[in-house]
Amino acid sequence: MISRLTGKLLSKEIDRAEVATVGGVTYELQIPAMVFEALPRVGEEVELHTALLGRDDGLDLYGFSSERERRLFLRLQSASGVGPRLALALLGAMSAERLVEAIRGRDLVQLQMVSGVGKKKAERIALELGDKLEDMIAPASREEPRSALVESAVSALVSLGYTRGEAESAVRDVLKSRDGKTTEVEALVRQALTAL
Repeated sequence: MISRLTGKLLSKEIDRAEVATVGGVTYELQIPAMVFEALPRVGEEVELHTALLGRDDGLDLYGFSSERERRLFLRLQSASGVGPRLALALLGAMSAERLVEAIRGRDLVQLQMVSGVGKKKAERIALELGDKLEDMIAPASREEPRSALVESAVSALVSLGYTRGEAESAVRDVLKSRDGKTTEVEALVRQALTAL
């Protein structure tokens, strides 16, 4: 398995890049648009996290700016109907952090903005992956202090039938809009419900 590639960037296009290693081997990688924007100029050194996937007629190598993007690319494909091409499109349309938030928060409108994702596919992605991306949350989001008030509000929303991801996203949005100032669980839940 090729998990990381370091070398000189020989060429770059919106969906692919060529990297020449010190050993003299040149690799062509398929990349999401967000990675293209982050690539250095041609001729400079580059390091990409990679995923190697087999097809009937050969192997494809995919390149990403971070290990988190690479893991998310692989995880996305565990949803039915999502292959490498659609996973690349999703990662090319928004940052990994925003994509995780959209899936966990079941933001179908945001997901449908990606080419190739209609309403049913967006619903399927959110349903199948919404509760399976906990380890993909950005470290800053995960380390936010969780008060008993927040936990109670999230639990109340989950008991009303919302997923944990939807509940956390709604409560976080309410707290951001109020600068974290709220004193009652009921008020927090009520405001979060209007967002849901």
